[in-house]
Amino acid sequence: MKNVTAGPADLGDLGELGAVGELVAAGEPRRAIRIGVTLLVIAPIVVAVVRALSHHWFPISDDALLYIRTRDVLTSHHPLLGSWTSASLSLGVNVNNPGPLYDDLIAPFAHLFSDGPGAAIGVGSVNAASIVAISAVSHALGGWRAQRLMLLACALLSWSIGSELLIDIWQAHALLFPFMLMLTLVIGVSLRRWSCLPWAVVVGSVIVQTHISYVYALFVLFAAAFVIAWRQQPRPAPATVVRAWRSRPVGLSGVALAVCWIQPVIEEFTARGKGNMTLLATHVSGGDVQVGIKNSFRLSARILFEPPWRLRTRFSTLIPTALPSGQPGHRAFDFPNSPGAAIATVLMVVLISFTVWVAHRAHRSGLVFESYACILAAVCELAAVLCVALVTVGSVGLAQHHLRWLWTVGAFVDATLFCTVLQLLAPPWRRRFHRRPTSRRSASGWWASPAVVCTVVLSVLSFPYLAQAQGPVALYYSMPTLRRIFPQLNKLKAVAPVVFDVSTLVIFEPFSSTVMMHLQALGIGFHVTDEGMIRQLGEGRRATGTERATIFQLQGTRALNYQGPACMIAGASPSSAADDTQFDGDARAIVTSLANGSIEVDSTHMSPQDIQIVQAISAGDDVLARQVVLDRTLQGWLQAGIVAGPSTSPDLAHRLDAIDSWADSYYALFMTGSTIGCL
Repeated sequence: MKNVTAGPADLGDLGELGAVGELVAAGEPRRAIRIGVTLLVIAPIVVAVVRALSHHWFPISDDALLYIRTRDVLTSHHPLLGSWTSASLSLGVNVNNPGPLYDDLIAPFAHLFSDGPGAAIGVGSVNAASIVAISAVSHALGGWRAQRLMLLACALLSWSIGSELLIDIWQAHALLFPFMLMLTLVIGVSLRRWSCLPWAVVVGSVIVQTHISYVYALFVLFAAAFVIAWRQQPRPAPATVVRAWRSRPVGLSGVALAVCWIQPVIEEFTARGKGNMTLLATHVSGGDVQVGIKNSFRLSARILFEPPWRLRTRFSTLIPTALPSGQPGHRAFDFPNSPGAAIATVLMVVLISFTVWVAHRAHRSGLVFESYACILAAVCELAAVLCVALVTVGSVGLAQHHLRWLWTVGAFVDATLFCTVLQLLAPPWRRRFHRRPTSRRSASGWWASPAVVCTVVLSVLSFPYLAQAQGPVALYYSMPTLRRIFPQLNKLKAVAPVVFDVSTLVIFEPFSSTVMMHLQALGIGFHVTDEGMIRQLGEGRRATGTERATIFQLQGTRALNYQGPACMIAGASPSSAADDTQFDGDARAIVTSLANGSIEVDSTHMSPQDIQIVQAISAGDDVLARQVVLDRTLQGWLQAGIVAGPSTSPDLAHRLDAIDSWADSYYALFMTGSTIGCL
């Protein structure tokens, strides 16, 4: 192993791009041990994928919409843009995230496997590849010390977000590990390791194209990296600058930039109306309310500094969901559970100052990688304040996914400060072991163990199942129902393509997009008329008016009480088919008892409207009687004590409670324009 002493002055100049010696410490652990630790950090992802496959997991809700576009890659519906973004609600115009690179990465898995395996293996592979790249790049930059620092950051991030988010394709969660890779590459750029630059362009393009919320943070990070690199040689000769611009890394970066952004550029010139890039550029300042600098300090301090920090139990609660209040033009946010602006500002100043001080001490102690990692950590802390302040939202308010990238920042900051302080507390002869050959045993002594032990412990703790109640993961309750719905969709092959009418959807429902995903898997073409859905699913799925049938969905009692002209083609609850039959039979029996007078209702103290309902039921209106049974009206009458007769025993209340739970969870698809496959 080569023994190299390196400091900031040894990192080359603009004319010697990539000609930097390895910052590798003598006496570091064997390669097999380093690979083993890396594999252990990846292991929670593998466990999550295997668990998903064994439990027949599949994407739901927004995950399903994203997966549809992933499977569209290299088909007649090939996406040139990223997904429709909820920022459209703030901007007042439908826009998409800038590009489809993440779809392109997952597409091979989507084409090789079915819905669940394709998504789980695809997302898990991207996250695992990010960790492998982080491990390799950090080792190339700073040897084992840098490698274990970044692996600890990955293990901390993996543990804090929980097992199910490791395979979640939703952008807010899918980009957390690629962003950690981005931080590693930015350290390389700041160290003038210019071979990192093309890869930083590629990874940065994937991140920005997938979720536009990262654009401010990446701009700050790139700017800081180049400033730090430039400060190492403040007055380069003109010939050196020219030679730098003609260098291989810069040329490869230009090629990477062109390749990564060719699809959005094509869309810009071929779109109907204004292209997406134009819409984003012209509406960048849109929206009703900015978070603002005061709230930014409060949120940043809460996420990065406030104990108990980002423990996994706080992933769903640490970022408060808030709606703007006040009059138009004077609307603002309020975060009652966050520290006050003054206290938060002091906390953030203390954190940034401490990080800078640790960076200074690390620099003076010859800890090159650690010092630059601390500088970048301080930049990230400052970027958190600046970028959160610029977040602009509309009536939908500030959602937790707007700030999820701060979890990566937090894990990176924590690991960097922890490992660097450990290094600084080590005896000088151990701290500077890279200046002379030492044994492997001394190189991995007591001062090196805590970081590795924490990495191992956190990785093992990440194995058990944990589904954070965030994003589509919070909607797992719908999976049993959807598993029963899927086999009933085959009958639509006889009338395809169909129009999927989304006008009946309930906000945040998980069913429609998952059904669309399964229709796509079955080869059943579907079109939409809603402009927002067209932006999401592609112009090729715009309804043409020639479709043979229209389908729509209803949930709960709306589905069970539907009396319109459409026919039901699929219906299910989370229970079994036998349970559905039993609950439906119980409901019919109670309806019959109510209609024939076995269940007597005292209308003396009823409202005029309820009296009319009782009279209509007595006159033989079975439809209204069924509605009274299924929508909790009869249950309310029972609790009010106005129901009499032998059927008013506690058993009736128990039966009504069971029927109510069943009815609330029921889901059904209806079709107009055809009677093929009607139930």
